[in-house]
Amino acid sequence: MNLTDVWHLVGDSDDGEEKMELTAKKEWLTAWDVAKKYEKIYLDFFSGLNIEKFTIMPRATEHIQEQIDLVKSLEEKWYTYIIEWDGVYMDTSKVADYGKLMWPNYKKHLEWIRWWERVDMSWKKNPTDFALWKFHVGEGKRDMERESPRGIGFPWWHAECSAMSSKYLGEQFDIHHGWYDLVSVHHTNEIAQSECSSWVTPWVKYRMHNQFVLMNGKKMSKSDGNIVSPYEVIDKWYSYLDMRYFFFAVHYRTFFDFTWESIEQTKNARQNLIKKVRDNVSMAQLFIKEKSFVDIEKKLNTDEGKKFWKEISEAISDDINTPKLIAVINTHLPISNEEVGSMIYRLEQIFLKIWLFTTLVEEKFEIPAEVTALADQRLQAKEDKNYALADELRNKITALGFQMKDTKEGYEITKN
Repeated sequence: MNLTDVWHLVGDSDDGEEKMELTAKKEWLTAWDVAKKYEKIYLDFFSGLNIEKFTIMPRATEHIQEQIDLVKSLEEKWYTYIIEWDGVYMDTSKVADYGKLMWPNYKKHLEWIRWWERVDMSWKKNPTDFALWKFHVGEGKRDMERESPRGIGFPWWHAECSAMSSKYLGEQFDIHHGWYDLVSVHHTNEIAQSECSSWVTPWVKYRMHNQFVLMNGKKMSKSDGNIVSPYEVIDKWYSYLDMRYFFFAVHYRTFFDFTWESIEQTKNARQNLIKKVRDNVSMAQLFIKEKSFVDIEKKLNTDEGKKFWKEISEAISDDINTPKLIAVINTHLPISNEEVGSMIYRLEQIFLKIWLFTTLVEEKFEIPAEVTALADQRLQAKEDKNYALADELRNKITALGFQMKDTKEGYEITKN
């Protein structure tokens, strides 16, 4: 998974303000500090949501040479041209199937994009041409500008993904993921530069694009105040795993609406599913020693077990249809047998990770001194209005398996 720590614009055009520099000015930080700050917040949420870290998580700023090499390769193959006072651009008229990701009517859609979606920059040869490398302009130096064969400048935001993906996954790999709004610009440009550079087609075999989470029926937007932070969700006594289950409840290619009513329903649904597991599955009967679904499948003897295996396989194979998968589990749990219980256990271990095999019965527990100390520090940080530190301390508490909720008297601590 790429960590994009520079070179992203506020919009999709080839000019305008760069997000990292803009945020640095607003927060009185360097662009480097902004990158580190938000990377940490992002990875803290990963941990809270029970998402494992990727094996390789390269940063764009650590792979400048690879991006320079990509631009050089395209220049040598005559796919580029230079705008002297701006940068190196990709000539999309030389890419016969440019825009093919927008099948089946991509040529018609591409014409619409040319005239309406992208900013008209008259100095470009074609409206769909895009920057590969930007030259230094004006006085002063940006935090992250670099030396290159083209002088001081910086790679543009499409180049980083192609350069890093190809370095670690090869000139062709299986799956590329991203938001749906990246199809018409960013991913289309990635394909063009990657396939023209390597002359390998397709660069990626399968594309997975997820839709946005809405809030109260509208796209989340900081400028409109129509947004909720995961911290706010935790403050209202929901857990990260309620949020994880919330994401499973709707297919990833579908818009879904976040409201406080929907997260409350999700919390109750998750608790009900945990209760079903507790009432119908005996831990003593599980095939805990089995390492994979393949091993479990070989030992299935009951009709119920075989039916359950068939239905969960179909759900996962149906473009990772998580709502269907949850429905299958709910359907089989009231009459669960040993084989079904074993497969649910394996699903929980390697895929669901929403703590299905915990009990809803309140347990007495001791709060470790480390957690109490962190909670006291966070309370003081909030009183000092040091909200960045308060958020950091809360993430540490979460990582230790506890949650902290602010109260009129101070705070309360519970287990995750």
